[in-house]
Amino acid sequence: MSRAIIIGVHGLDNKPRPDLLEDWWKAAISEGLARHGGGRKTKIRFRMAYWADLMYPEPLDPATMAEPYLAARGSGPLPRVGLSVRKVTSTRLRGSLGKLLEKASKVRLGERVVRGTVESKMPDLYFYNNDERLRTAVQDRVVKQLRYARRWRYKVMLIAHSMGSIVAYDVLRDAAAALKGLEISHFVTLGSPLGLAELRTVFAGPRYVPECVMQWSNFSDPKDPVSSWDASLSNNYRANSHGVTVSDNLVVNGYVNPAGKPNPHKIYGYLRTPELSELIAGFLG
Repeated sequence: MSRAIIIGVHGLDNKPRPDLLEDWWKAAISEGLARHGGGRKTKIRFRMAYWADLMYPEPLDPATMAEPYLAARGSGPLPRVGLSVRKVTSTRLRGSLGKLLEKASKVRLGERVVRGTVESKMPDLYFYNNDERLRTAVQDRVVKQLRYARRWRYKVMLIAHSMGSIVAYDVLRDAAAALKGLEISHFVTLGSPLGLAELRTVFAGPRYVPECVMQWSNFSDPKDPVSSWDASLSNNYRANSHGVTVSDNLVVNGYVNPAGKPNPHKIYGYLRTPELSELIAGFLG
């Protein structure tokens, strides 16, 4: 096994217990590597930055979960977005529309609506932003895993999903002070809301690629309700002093839950996409 480690940062809402969530992330990654690597099994060194217990008193019972990890149907490679002009164009137009409206109104488009929505529909994100002690505690879970990787001199791929990308970004932005000497070989964001102009303003996110990041890949499904309104982070975050910019990628998140309902935002679908599988295979060597 190479001296490489993958660290995951999960998104909002309650989760199953830490060991099970870690196993499910690894299973989804392994499934993708096997499907797109000719069935070859690859050993993965993986650790989860788990913070759901800071928001919820008890983990979810896997027996009652509506959307557990579930292997994709069939065998062989999973679909790619391909060069569908319609899909790519519609995704870009959606992001451009928000920018045009924001510019035309000369105000932060929908800030009051976003604040209300975050408080009522995304309490994790609301409390993360408004409770300094809680925010620090959540970030410390990520910092702990990064310190472990730095201590053992691992090459790090940091994969962050949904709200987890906000947490990870905050940590990496301040890494010069909290994690001196840290280097992230590859920062991967999946279904990230970091492109939303309203969230960048409301939550005062930075506008540069963190200095410790050597490569940043962003993945979004055109149907993902969280990230598709602005799937292009490269337009929002400038290069760091190393010249590192964001590489934006459209993918097909084909997750379908046991009831047969698709969820293009679900982490397990992102982790086994062919594009991410190829990136992980190259990272692991």
